Amino acid sequence: MMTPISNDALALPERHLFLSPHYDDIALSCGGTAARLRQLGRTPEVAIIFGSEPEAELGFTPFAAAMHAGWRMDASEVIARRRAEEAVAAQVLGTDVSFLPFHDAIYRGDRYLNDPELFGDIHVDEAGLPEGIISALDLRGAGTPSVRIYVPLAIGRHVDHQIAFHAGVALQANGWSVWFYEDLPYALKPGLRTERIAGAGIGLEIGALVAVDGTWDAKIDAVMSYPSQLATIFSYVGSGSSRAEVEALLRGYAEEAGNGAAVERFWTGAAREPAFVRGHLTDFNIAPRLL
Repeated sequence: MMTPISNDALALPERHLFLSPHYDDIALSCGGTAARLRQLGRTPEVAIIFGSEPEAELGFTPFAAAMHAGWRMDASEVIARRRAEEAVAAQVLGTDVSFLPFHDAIYRGDRYLNDPELFGDIHVDEAGLPEGIISALDLRGAGTPSVRIYVPLAIGRHVDHQIAFHAGVALQANGWSVWFYEDLPYALKPGLRTERIAGAGIGLEIGALVAVDGTWDAKIDAVMSYPSQLATIFSYVGSGSSRAEVEALLRGYAEEAGNGAAVERFWTGAAREPAFVRGHLTDFNIAPRLL
């Protein structure tokens, strides 16, 4: 059994950048790690990738409208309220938050109109998005050991998570230090993590376990900072969304990963040239769809 990483090794890079497809992903998946880095004197940075204001004048698809209804929000207030929730979580975890200029999948026209599409293959005309993310982060060129980047594994295959994952693969191929985190709540579904690890195509292996007992309360406080999302998030795994239910579910997962001690688990992969750079979309897990 791997032992948790030491404080010195965890905090060794000067900069820690967490790529978050959406507003709640870091709190759910690795909030304990972010809070621990803050305790160790680092300033964890969270880049929200797909959180820009939708172009309301273009209208919303029925799928997007249904999502708004599930969140009990009017379309005009979604981004403002979600950013307000993120600000509360950031205060709890001690993160600095920035926002990249990309729209959530449900706002990218008619590419993703239902759950099977949202959790399916990336639309063929979005092959350039991973490189666009890297450009927006100003992380082009060779990596440096003074920076560690935390990227979702894309467990559950949400297209926005897949795109972020491929950005991480590209960064790793260019020499950046990349730790892939287990996306929650998706990893709570039996078998999904194992399936994703086997199918990711980059030879993933456990890179680090981060002990989070000392920052557990902060993690749960941060997760509970997203009241608009809690029912949707935890109904995915058939759970209620009270604090007690959320904590029990996440604690069980963390202790299973740590053999009885609460940890957050990160993976590393063998560096390779990502398929989208080579231009072979079939290797990039993108299937063409009619526009």
